[in-house]
Amino acid sequence: MNHSYIFMIYFMFVMAFTVFFLVFKHILSSLISLEFMALAMFSMFSLSPMLLKSEMYSSFLFISIVVCEAALGLSLIILWVRKKGNDLFITF
Repeated sequence: MNHSYIFMIYFMFVMAFTVFFLVFKHILSSLISLEFMALAMFSMFSLSPMLLKSEMYSSFLFISIVVCEAALGLSLIILWVRKKGNDLFITF
């Protein structure tokens, strides 16, 4: 397998990590960068069994936990916006 896939996944994770720490004005942008990091980690978990010829059960467990985390984060943002009127970190 070509190593460009691994480099691309690593680059995705680093960029999402950078955006998470540099762009923190809105809560929604922080959650989107966290989900992008989770997507990069899922891609790495999915790529590893293909290289090692093993099962992918752990990656399916990981993606189900990530989906639950995303739904919880979105519901908390909705509650926060209804209470405060915006999703800025300044209003904490």
